[in-house]
Amino acid sequence: MLCVAAWRSLISVLALASPVLAPAAVLASELPAPLELSLEQALQLGLERSLALAGSAVLVRQGEAQVGLAQTRFLPKLDLLAVGSYVQVGTSASQVSNLPLIGNLNLNLGANGYAVAQNTFGDLGLSLTFPLIDFGRGPQRQAAQAALAGARAEGSEQQRGSRFAITAAYLDLQVADALLPVWQQALQLSQTLQRDAGAIRRRGLAARIDTLQARTLVERDRAGLSEARSQQQVARSALARLLNLPAEQAVRARDPLLPAQPWPLGLDASLQRALAQRPLLEALAQQRQVQLQRQQEARAQMLPSVGLQLGAGYGGNSLNLPVLSGTAQASLGGVGSATASGSGSGSFSGGFYNWGGFIGLRQPLFDGGVSRESARLAGTLAELRQLDLDQARQTIVQNVQTWYATHQAAGEQIRAAQAAVQAGEQAVRDAQLRYRAQVAPILEVLIAQRDLQASRSAGAIAIQRWNLSRAGLLREAGSPDPAAEPAAGCSSGRGGCGQRPLVRTAVPGPNG
Repeated sequence: MLCVAAWRSLISVLALASPVLAPAAVLASELPAPLELSLEQALQLGLERSLALAGSAVLVRQGEAQVGLAQTRFLPKLDLLAVGSYVQVGTSASQVSNLPLIGNLNLNLGANGYAVAQNTFGDLGLSLTFPLIDFGRGPQRQAAQAALAGARAEGSEQQRGSRFAITAAYLDLQVADALLPVWQQALQLSQTLQRDAGAIRRRGLAARIDTLQARTLVERDRAGLSEARSQQQVARSALARLLNLPAEQAVRARDPLLPAQPWPLGLDASLQRALAQRPLLEALAQQRQVQLQRQQEARAQMLPSVGLQLGAGYGGNSLNLPVLSGTAQASLGGVGSATASGSGSGSFSGGFYNWGGFIGLRQPLFDGGVSRESARLAGTLAELRQLDLDQARQTIVQNVQTWYATHQAAGEQIRAAQAAVQAGEQAVRDAQLRYRAQVAPILEVLIAQRDLQASRSAGAIAIQRWNLSRAGLLREAGSPDPAAEPAAGCSSGRGGCGQRPLVRTAVPGPNG
């Protein structure tokens, strides 16, 4: 307890004495703990938080809305219609018939007569419109359905792309973690060589150039170690961005860099599977189908359309004559009549119902060439989608062949790198012994150490290429059937099957 209290007191004194150290300590305490993930955990987290996949989901919902919008052209439309008006007219004519804005109103006034008419009208009804024949609604619905299918296929393709991107970023972090101990081991060997060269020179058995070359090797290895730490931080940041993590959240790879299982399909089977079950090709085919349906919809603009409309309603009318001087007779056709003499007033009121229906035929004769040019534009876009489809097939074939060849070569490179590492370790030990005995020059040790460092780096990169090429084949051809063909690359003498790791399982941190 006393030791803990003493350490806390010392830390408090240092924080108060150094205004730079105190904020740094507070900032370090506020940072979240590094998130250590396996590849499967990274894939699960990345696919759940992927912004690209979220955008694909929005496109699918947009396609569903377009299908619903196209479906509305097959359904009837029901409208509520309402009309209301108020008109006041003053007149001193001896006889007035069919007043404007009022209707069939007849006033028979005397020589000095005068009247004011106030009319209130209201009508409420329902209108049902149903398209009987519409040649454009079918292509519109089929185009919307094709767009929805294409959006879903693009979502599947985006999921493949996101899985590959996350896997590639995780493999980059693995190889960065694996190269860090390679440079650490190289630095340890170069420092040992520097101590040996200094000890031999102090006995007068070596020239100064030996110590200078050893020091140069140490500095180069330190620079390489610094670059390896930098690449590790870059790889961690790249993986964190793909996982859509906050900027202050650090991430680490839990899985060591080990060869994955070989790709189980042959080249021909991989090509057939990639061309037969690829969401990208389906998405492009659906986009072409959308343009073909839009071409049909544009042509249908010049075809006839037939619609049925039914309507029913009820109306009411009220007429007031608040001022009526002289001998006058007033009547409103269909509502009523009144007679008044001297000064007085009159009123009329009544209502009526109505219903009916009609069938309308619309035949466009000339639209200025809009439909023709729209169909032409859609046809050219369909041709472009077909070219995109053909180019995508060529790209898929090239990608499958490239990844397959890389996968096969990486297996041989892993085997060769493991043999080179074993031979290089023995060569370094022999060269050190020969140099200490002054049988061989320091150049032999330098070359042996450089070859060992290059072999270890090449082995880590070969494993990364092996795993990355398998992930590339998985993206192009989808998940393979393990029972389809014998495992390629797993025969005798092939690399990647039953191989021991080229690097240590426990990868040290940036501080060693």
